[in-house]
Amino acid sequence: MRDVSHLFSHLDQKATTLRAQYMPLRPDLDEFLFATLGEERNGMPLSVVSALTGLGLDPWAEATRLSSLEKGEAVKQLVLMIARLPGERWASSDIRKAAVSLIERLPSARGAAVAPDSRSQPSAEPAPSKMIFWLVCFLLATVALACIAANGGLPFGGDRQSEPASQTEAPVHSN
Repeated sequence: MRDVSHLFSHLDQKATTLRAQYMPLRPDLDEFLFATLGEERNGMPLSVVSALTGLGLDPWAEATRLSSLEKGEAVKQLVLMIARLPGERWASSDIRKAAVSLIERLPSARGAAVAPDSRSQPSAEPAPSKMIFWLVCFLLATVALACIAANGGLPFGGDRQSEPASQTEAPVHSN
């Protein structure tokens, strides 16, 4: 079998970075969102992200909201969410212990001042490169329309073929 490691050598040489659309939404919330909350009915670990999704909530939005609350209020809110989970009923003391442990994984209250992810909100102004693209398109369309208006067609269209002068002029008869 041939050695193909040379094909992938460029990966070791460069630090690879993710494009913005593939970056995690809020890496500071990962420890909370991917923590194990318990077990699913089938015995698989139940993560917070799965539990929140199962409740019909956006996990990142809920984690952001909980991280902006005071610790006691965040625990109270999370206890109510955990209690709504389908499946086995947990003892209220177990729910509270789990909620306290999970809230400890959220960024602290100082993290509440972190601006929400800019990718989740549409930008009010288009990016400069997009503006330039659309400006160029507009200018080209304007030039094309001006050519059509002035010449009755595009100068580079090739639709019109020039006819020989002998066919376009009426024959002259001399008597």
